[in-house]
Amino acid sequence: MNQNLAKALSLALLGAALGCETEKIVTVIPDLPPQRVDGVYSVTGDRKVTIRWRENQESDIALYRVYRNDAPSGTFTLIGGTPTTEFVDFDVVNAATYFYAVAAVDLIGQESPELSYENVFDTPRPEGFGVGLTNAFVSDPGSGWDFSTRSIGSSLDPATDVYYGAQAGHYIVYASAGTLIQDAGYVALVDVDFAPPGGWSADGQVEAIPGHSYIVLTLNGHYAKFEVVSRTSTSMVMNWAYQLDPNNPELARKAPQ
Repeated sequence: MNQNLAKALSLALLGAALGCETEKIVTVIPDLPPQRVDGVYSVTGDRKVTIRWRENQESDIALYRVYRNDAPSGTFTLIGGTPTTEFVDFDVVNAATYFYAVAAVDLIGQESPELSYENVFDTPRPEGFGVGLTNAFVSDPGSGWDFSTRSIGSSLDPATDVYYGAQAGHYIVYASAGTLIQDAGYVALVDVDFAPPGGWSADGQVEAIPGHSYIVLTLNGHYAKFEVVSRTSTSMVMNWAYQLDPNNPELARKAPQ
């Protein structure tokens, strides 16, 4: 082989090799939108609803959007966003029921295509803390509590739902005629979520035990709950919540177990 032919062959082989280098296949992985948000639930408050959910596992989540509707299906309206896994809706009124849904949004603005609501609904209701009732057998005018007007009165007042009485070493909360009451046990007031359909005290009386929560169904068909904070022979202190929406047993929504 002459020198010129050898040189030309070498250049051809080099060009072929360089051509292979420039023809590498590049694989592009698409940036998919976030997965559906999971574990959405709500907690009932007084003129507020707290919505919580589990954190998405994608590494590029920028924020979560919260939607609301007045029905379990239909068009949900955006009410806000947050980078955390909790949102508090203050734009609510007590006794109205609201339905919620949540979506995740990634760094380039893609939103999870399916809203996650999982039948999440809430009916906010009034609540109060540190109410002091007197012993009906010592000072009756201040022994009773009317949930509907959130006021203290006498055990003899027809509007009174429950009243406190202590004698002979017994500390009792009495339900007025036609009102149902039951002891929920050592449960924090916030964790008493829904009133059960049964289990009411047969005689309308429960022992007032500090740390216990109690459920009430009033004569006019409203559910309520209270927690005994403290008790003495002369008085009892309690925290309470009252559902304004009649026949609605929802008192608070809590995290799924």
